[in-house]
Formats: sequence, structure tokens, C-alpha cells
Amino acid sequence: MNDADPSGSFPPRSLSNVRLTLLVAAALFALAAWPLLLVDLPPLQDLPNHVATAHIVAHPALYPEFGFNGLLKSNSLLTLWFVVFGGHGLFGAARAFCAVVLAMNAVALPVFVLRFAGRRAVLTAALFVWPLVHSFSFAMGFLNFSFAFGLSLILLVVIDRQRERPTTLRALGIAALSLVLWYAHPFPLAVIGVLVALHAATRPTGPARVAAAVQLLAPLAVAGLLAVGTAQHHLVKAAQSTTRAAGTYGFDNPWEILLDFWNDVSGALTPWGSMTFLPALLLPLYAWRQRRLDRPFFSRSGMVFLAIAFVGLPEMMSNWNYLNTRLVPFLWVGLALRLPNALPRPVAVALAACALSFSAATGIDYVRLDRDRAEFTAGIEAVPERATLLPLLFEHRKTSTYTASLTHAWAYYTIAKNTSAPLVFGVERSYPITYRDFPPTRLIPPALDLAAEKCGTPARICKWVDTFALDAACPAVWRVFWDDFWREAEPRFSHLLTWAMPPEARAMIPARYRRVFAAGDLEIYARDTVTQGSSAP
Repeated sequence: MNDADPSGSFPPRSLSNVRLTLLVAAALFALAAWPLLLVDLPPLQDLPNHVATAHIVAHPALYPEFGFNGLLKSNSLLTLWFVVFGGHGLFGAARAFCAVVLAMNAVALPVFVLRFAGRRAVLTAALFVWPLVHSFSFAMGFLNFSFAFGLSLILLVVIDRQRERPTTLRALGIAALSLVLWYAHPFPLAVIGVLVALHAATRPTGPARVAAAVQLLAPLAVAGLLAVGTAQHHLVKAAQSTTRAAGTYGFDNPWEILLDFWNDVSGALTPWGSMTFLPALLLPLYAWRQRRLDRPFFSRSGMVFLAIAFVGLPEMMSNWNYLNTRLVPFLWVGLALRLPNALPRPVAVALAACALSFSAATGIDYVRLDRDRAEFTAGIEAVPERATLLPLLFEHRKTSTYTASLTHAWAYYTIAKNTSAPLVFGVERSYPITYRDFPPTRLIPPALDLAAEKCGTPARICKWVDTFALDAACPAVWRVFWDDFWREAEPRFSHLLTWAMPPEARAMIPARYRRVFAAGDLEIYARDTVTQGSSAP
């Protein structure tokens, strides 16, 4: 209890809702954001690829093979940010955008809980929802989605006010916010649309259902139509799409789905950040006790929909990875609305300790993974300007566990030396850039980024193609693969970057390539016909 508050209420009544929200938001932001001060670029898995994309957009003359797809499409918020702020340094702009994303979620979460569960629930919920700030999507570098998730919670707050007291001005505000949400990422908009539609459909009478649909769904109509167009545009593949990007589905097994409830919220980079398991374990237990509570849009039927969609949707559809897991944050906040207003003191202390230790572990992991990045980029000076560089990563991580932090570390070479970018996100119309003339070769993403890791040794290639029954044939299959691979790669690439290359794969490198740099797991090779400082043919 607070001695300064004679009523004994907690949080104190003297603390306004605005001040309470700002204090909780500031604490959540500080816990998540301070590690950004430790590194030039946060070690988020996909972020270097996005920065390389921005570099290509800013230097079209150096990359005529790519065309810029413009800014008037969904999932473009980060691209717009780089266009506006990247001129003074892409790394600084990327780090600032990361801070904006963390701030959006740090503010949105207490605002959302305050609106739907009341002020007494804000502090309790904060002890459970802090993993949603430096979340799994943030750690993976899904920054547009991560920002859009926080914005979708703000949109729901405005929609709920419209539910209580509809006004034309607020309807226009909902329409504007929904368009911004679509621009950031269409998936949270789709979830909000379904939850609102479900709310309208479950009103007790026909007139009430019609009124709810007009007041709440009509302002979302334009953004909803744009989201449908975005989905169709993405799922109907153009000629530039690869076989792996079209018609591919992947489902998690029941154990993976259960584990994903924790893993797909936790923003941990290594096991040192695994203390997020405690709120993941306690959240459904405490929420179950108040399962009969009905919250607008997160009613029992709404929660059942989210759970069924999470279990039933594929983990990968087309080349949309982590599709069903993007529903997990919405499940978390729905459960958080059913938490008690007070917790036993030992539980509250344990959850607060987890938040503090996660923050400290994240800072340590940022430094640790930045050392991995430094080892990976140690060969930059050995690569000439505008080299056609082929990255072959036989391992996509070194010390990271829950993300593959080195997957796109090749991008540092592209940014520093204007090298080629064969692994850049550029084979889908939804990306900021695409190939103008798609190379008639398999040495393009997403196939190329799998080649080294999946086929580095005969044992690996057998596991990849599921031919353990033909173990005796694996060496021959493996040799044929690499012979074909190098037949295509050697004429195209003047330099090779290899990471953690097994001896078997090293022996298959064509004789024309000579090693010009080696340190730890990193090796740089140059083709004999290319001299230092020359451009590739």
C-alpha cells in the first residue's frame, strides 16, 4: 500500500491515468531500449538485409539490376523511414527506427490495458506483457510488423471509444489510423478487422449488429480492401518468384505450437534471456481463473478465434514465414486483460526480477552478437570496391540461439564496398526492390541462402532431401550438387565469402579461386583473373 494515499488504493489515486501510463511506458521502454546504445546496428536477424536494401535504393546507378518498387504499398514504413532519414547514415537511421518501434509498443501496451481492463490492472499486466516490447518479431527484425502490432492496439482503443460514443470525427480518425496500419503491415489490420467483425456479429439483436457494423467496420473498409489487395498481390506469384516461394506450406506439430506460445513472444537472443518463460507460464494460469470476464473485441469468442487460428494456420504459407506465430502477441494481450488486479508479492517480485534480468541479458547479448558481427566483417578490406561477392554461410549463427544473427551479415560488405547483393530481399513484388531481369539461374534467394548450410557435407545434403535410405549415394549426390553449383557460380562471382566452411566443401572450391583472407571461421577468396581494385565483369 502507498502511505501517501489514505484510501490505500494501488496505484495511488493521486496519480492520473496519463501519468500512470507514461510512467509504465517509460519503464517498459527503458528496459527494452537501452541496449541500442551499445552497438552501431542492433543484432536483429533481418535488419542488415533491410539496410542493404536501403543502400541499393539510395544508389540506383550502382545496382542497375534492381528496380525500386516505390513507397505506395503496404509494409513500406521502414523503407519510407530510410528514404527520409537515411541520408545522414543508414545505421543511425536503423537504430532510431528500432527505438521508435520499442516506444510504440511500450506506450501502446499500458494504454490498451488501461482502456480495456482499468487502471488497477495496468501494473499487474505490465509484469506480464514486457516481453511484447523487445519481442520475438523485433529480435527477428520484423520491424514493420512489430510497429504495426503496437499501432493496432492503439487503433482498438479508438474503436472502443467509437463503440461507446460514435462520432463522425472519430470515424475519420479510425479510417486514417487504419491506413497507417496497413502501410506499416497488413497482418495486424486483418486481425483487428476480424475481431471487430466478430464483435459486431455477436450483438444480441439485428439492429444492434447493423449499427455496430456501420459504426465500427465502415471506417475500416478502405484499409481492409487495400489489405485484401496486398494479400492477393503477394500470394499470386510473378514470373520472378522462385519455386520455393510459390505453393509452399509448412505446419508446426503440437509440441512446437505449445512451445511457440513462449518462443514467438520472447525476444531473447540466447538462453541467457530465457526468463521470459515465467510470464509465459503464469499468464494463462492466472487468466484462466477469470476466463468468464468478457472484454470488448477480446471476448471469449474472440479468444477462441485467435486460438483456433494460431493452431490451424500454417507456420509458412508461400514465402510468408511465421504466419501463425504473428497471432501469439494478440493472444497474450487478450489473456492480460483477464489478469487479477493484484498478485501475491513473491510472484510480483519474481516477475519484476525476470524483467530486469532479461534487460541486462539483452544488453550483454547485444555486445556478444556484435562481436560475432565484427568477426564476420573482418575481411571487408580484403574485398575490392564493387566486387561481385558470393556469401556462403555454412552456419547462420555463432553465439545466438533463438535467432540466426549472421544470416544477413553479408550486407555489411554491400554497404561498405558496394558489392553485389545476391541475397537481398528482391524476388517479391511486396519487397522494396526486385530484379529488373530475373537472373536465369538458381543462384538467387531464397535458394542460395540455403545452399551452403543445407549442403555443406554429404550428411547434410542427405538430411535436407530426406534420403537417409540411400546413404551410400549421398557422396555422389553431394558432389553433383556442388559441381553444378560452381559451374553457375564461378563465371558470376569474382569473390567468395565463406563462413564456417567444412573441409569437404572447401575442397570443392574451383582452383581459380585463391584465398586472400582468413580469420577464425571467415575466409575470403578471389578469382585469379580479378586483380585488387578492379570491377567484376
